[in-house]
Amino acid sequence: MQHHSASPSESDTAPRRRNWWAHISSFVDHQFIGVLALLFIMIGMVVSEAMMSMGMIGLALNAVLNVNFKNNFRHFLQHRALIALTCIFLVYAVSGLWSENTGWYIDRLRMKLPFLLLPFTLPAIPRMDKVVYQRLLAVFFVWISLAALYSLSLYALDYDAITTGYREGRVLPTPVQHIRFSLMAALCVAIGGYLLRERFVWKYPGLERKLLIGLTFFLILYLHILAVRSGLLALYGILLYYAILLIVEHRKWWIALLLTASIVVAGVVAYRYVPSFQNRINYSLYSLRMFEQQEQIRDLSDARRIGSLQAAAALMREHPFTGVGIGDIRDATDAYLQQHYPEIAGFQLMPHNQFLLVGAATGLLGMLVFMAAMIWPLLYRRAWRDPLFAAFHLLILSSCMVEHTLETQLGTAFYMLFVLMGLRHFDEPNTPPQENMDWIALLGRRYVGRQ
Repeated sequence: MQHHSASPSESDTAPRRRNWWAHISSFVDHQFIGVLALLFIMIGMVVSEAMMSMGMIGLALNAVLNVNFKNNFRHFLQHRALIALTCIFLVYAVSGLWSENTGWYIDRLRMKLPFLLLPFTLPAIPRMDKVVYQRLLAVFFVWISLAALYSLSLYALDYDAITTGYREGRVLPTPVQHIRFSLMAALCVAIGGYLLRERFVWKYPGLERKLLIGLTFFLILYLHILAVRSGLLALYGILLYYAILLIVEHRKWWIALLLTASIVVAGVVAYRYVPSFQNRINYSLYSLRMFEQQEQIRDLSDARRIGSLQAAAALMREHPFTGVGIGDIRDATDAYLQQHYPEIAGFQLMPHNQFLLVGAATGLLGMLVFMAAMIWPLLYRRAWRDPLFAAFHLLILSSCMVEHTLETQLGTAFYMLFVLMGLRHFDEPNTPPQENMDWIALLGRRYVGRQ
């Protein structure tokens, strides 16, 4: 009797393939890779765009090459805040239907790819509990503080020349673009207050608390010396918000009033005794006066800002429903300036307000979707009640009022890093922190049994 060996059916081989992939994946520590990728983004924001990109690619690979990909992706599809962030990419993508400048349109889409790719990567990081979250924040806090110290040392080495440069609209050297760096420093003031409020301790309680207090006050001083208006606006907004929290949560009226008074006094004292701050304010007033008189405005950065805002308002009036298309926003802005302010035309400007830029490019509906997408994470699980997450959004929204914050790789990475870390943290069950663990093991330890 002849026996025939039956060929395995698909139902037999599919579990075998899954077991093989699960076996390989068991050697991959997705917690360690995910946290390492976040650290790459943090460090890269100061030293290297390539390092930032490597971190983002690491997050994407950690999510795609994952045995739990289907479950993680299902979690992403059920996560309204993450879907809202993805809508920002879609708003830009749709405007390509009426954009004539295809090259610039593709460049804008490339800049917005993190909004499409990164939201679904966060569920692939198994843990973002209180300890992991706060230690990542502490790493960023110390890293930016060291970068600010380096920046201040450069000022000390060439004090006279840099101070004089403030009269012409220049600022002291910073590791990266000064506006974005000032926002990072302002956020670190909020992080310092948050870690103190949460009584964060890494290893040495007394020393760390003194270091947190000292570096937080140093960053406040540094922001006044740097005198970048976006950073100062964010700083004052955060300090006022924290003052309101003291009143609402703890009824500490006298501390809140003292903090508010300190903000006013700090501004007055800085104007009187900090030359860079004083020169920056005087330059801003001079720029406004020259713009009103239409005299010698070509080299005035504030004149370009105001002109770009007027261009955005005009474009929104002319194209209220569709906008001009994100691919044509730069050309349309320049065309307006050529007609009304020819002296500041030709700089390839975009509107210096993120919301007006989106409105002029995609229409009122696109702007409303964009604004809702940015606010939605605050509503997720009442995230607005978290002081740091609320302070971060206050910082971003204030920046977007005076800058096109999300139109650079650094600005996008900065926003996505902290909004996604916060959202992932809020997804984590309230687990008590574990003591006496090596920090690398704590950040990178393998998670078992999440699914």
